[in-house]
This record gives sequence, C-alpha cells and structure tokens, in this order.
Amino acid sequence: MFKTVHQTILFLLLASSLVYSQASDKYYLLKAEQFYDSEKNAFVKNQEVLIKNNLVIEVGNQLTLPPNTVVLDFGNATITPGLIDAHSHILLEQKIDEPLAVDAMLVSSETRVLRAAKFAKSYLKAGFTTIRDVGNSGQYLDLEVRNAIDKGYILGPRMLVSGPIIGSMDGQIDGIPLADFERISRQEYSMISGVEEAKKAVREHIARGVDVIKILAIGNRLVLSLDEMKAIVETAHSERVKVTAHCDRDWAAQNAIEAGVDGIEHAYGFKKATLEKMAGKGIYVVPTYGSTETIRQYFELQKQSYTDEDLENSASSWKKWIKELKAAGVSIVAGSDAYFDLKASRGDVAKQTIWGYADSGLSPEEVLQTATINAAIALDMRDKIGVIKQNAFADIVVFEGDMKKNIKKSLFSVKMVMKNGEIHLME
Repeated sequence: MFKTVHQTILFLLLASSLVYSQASDKYYLLKAEQFYDSEKNAFVKNQEVLIKNNLVIEVGNQLTLPPNTVVLDFGNATITPGLIDAHSHILLEQKIDEPLAVDAMLVSSETRVLRAAKFAKSYLKAGFTTIRDVGNSGQYLDLEVRNAIDKGYILGPRMLVSGPIIGSMDGQIDGIPLADFERISRQEYSMISGVEEAKKAVREHIARGVDVIKILAIGNRLVLSLDEMKAIVETAHSERVKVTAHCDRDWAAQNAIEAGVDGIEHAYGFKKATLEKMAGKGIYVVPTYGSTETIRQYFELQKQSYTDEDLENSASSWKKWIKELKAAGVSIVAGSDAYFDLKASRGDVAKQTIWGYADSGLSPEEVLQTATINAAIALDMRDKIGVIKQNAFADIVVFEGDMKKNIKKSLFSVKMVMKNGEIHLME
C-alpha cells in the first residue's frame, strides 16, 4: 500500500514539474526574407528560426511550433547572428586633441565603470551581442563590467576580457611627465621583465578570471623578448587560454608569430611573406581599420577642411591592407579599436570598421563573416556564437532591408536585437 501511494505521489510530482517546465519555457519564431548563414557564408531566402529560452533549436521552413510560440515576421529584412567586436576598449575614451594617458590620469575608476555601462548599452543597441575588451581598463575594471552585465545589473553585450595588457617596461603611454609615467603605466598595464615575471603575470590574470591574454609585441619602443613571449604563450595555453598580440609593425610581429600567439591585433602594412606565414600557422588578424566616415568625423571635430579625395586618400592604405589580408588567406576578424570620442554612439562608431571592410572590397557575405563566425572562432566560442543553428546561443540581429544588396545602409538600420534569447531592442 505504501509503495503504491509513494509511486502515485512521485508520478504526480513529476507530471506537475513537466507541466510547469513546459509552461515556463519561452518560444520565439523569427522570420524574414533574407537569412545570413555564416557557416556557408551565404544569404538564404525565407528561413525561419525557432528559439527556446536562450538557445536556437531549429532553422528551416514551415517549422512545427510549440504552443504559445511568439511569431515575429520581419518581412523584407535580414536575419544575422549577433555581431561581434573582437577589439573594444569600453573603459577608455580619448579626446581628439589629448594624449592617450589623460583619461587614465584624470578619470576615476568609478566614473570609468559607469561610463562603460553607457558604452556597453550602445553596443547592444547597435547589434553587437558579444565584444572582446582588450585592455586600457585599469586594474581589472573590465572584469567588473563583464560581471555586472552577467548578473543583470547593467545592459550590454556578452563580454570577454583581457585584464591589463602584458608588455615590456615602457607600456604604451606617452605624452605625460616622466614623474607620472611609472604610476599610470602600472595602473593600466602589467609591465614585466624576464621569463619568470612573464609567467607570473599570466597566472595572475587567469586567477583573476580573464578570458584572453593580450600582450604588447611592441610598446612605445621596447619589445617583449622571444623567450618572454614563449613563456606567456606556453603558460596561457597550458590553462586553455588564448593569446593575442598588439602589433602594428611587420618586423615586430616575427617573435610573436614564432612564439605561437593565436592572433595579431592591428597588422598595419604587413609584408606578404609575413601574412602567408600567419595564414599557414592559423593566426588570425584583427584589422582595426576605420572608414571614410570615421575620417570625416575626425576632420570635422578638428575643424579641418577636406574633400572627398582627402577622405579616400586617408583610407587608401586600409583598403590596400584588407585586400592583402584576403589574398594571403588570413582569417580576418572584425575589431574596431573604438575609443576616440567622435561625438557618436560607441556602438555606431564600432560598426564603421565593418563599413570600412565593405568599402575595401569585401563582399557583404565576407564582411559579415568577419564579425560573426570568424570572430567566434577567434574568441574560442565556435558553435555557440556567430552562428544561427541548433544549440547555439540565441544571439540574433535583424537588419532593415536586404543586406546583400546594400550592407552599408542596412548596418545602421537595426530592427531587433536578441541576446541569449532576450529581446533588448525592437523597432
């Protein structure tokens, strides 16, 4: 008798739990005329996306819908994975006419974090559902912002962070009195000398909870030695953490490449042989180039006269380098390096990099690939972000119009932003 009653109670509990679970699940079906498939690097017509809670569960046509599914038909629009900016600095804002160090010297940590909350929200509204913040963020202020977003205290994209950039004894800061150099540099960077200090810095970063290690292949003048870089990479990789290197000169990249870094940031004017070596080793590049529009904003804020020819001439090297990266077969990962105060939303400024890639001759598919699947792989989040497929996070953006026909116009016309299954913007 007891066994029968016990089994009945257990059955009722399981049944009620199942009913409650089904009732609490949230389903969306998204529809639009265009769908960007980042894995195939192609636009597909009239696809449907079925979402359960925070995950994509099916993509296709005429899908069977669970009860109470919310259907959102966006008509003549384009569905894409959430955009990814792999090189952001949301704890930093530099005025056009000020040295880099001024912000770190004059703005308190508390104000930097509060300001970062504003920048993070603007990224999300612009269609970025993930950003990777790579330094110039004081002593782990980027972790504070990341954790605040994760806990729901503030709105923003998913964040991966590097903590203080690890570099040689000169950092990146210049233009300040020598008496202040050590204090400000120690505040913003982990400056190391020797293999043991290099290993210790990496372990400290990982213990604090960073997602990636960023190094200065070259600072203001000094470079990390090959032994120091190898120690950094080996220590990070032993803990399954990737390493990316700030490097804006070809000759300085050689040690970083030999040391086994996973990525190179900036890569201004690298030689063909260097790019081919990187492609062979699977090292991605984050080309932090702008667009003719960011150059226009710069001229106007400086109250300088300009012509369209001036804009094109200023952007010509970026366009040349993008073509060379593509020709070498290097994986191109979108990253804006947006930190100048251009009197525009930080998220919209970040999108100018993607605009610039389109201006440089990449097709709409190739442009979106840099800011979706390529970036996801670089961030070690393949199959979870940067794609819309079964079991991926429901990070999805809907853009007005046909992105294949006019990507630059659609980029700045966001209709909906969904991050982790939650709608954060709906026009």
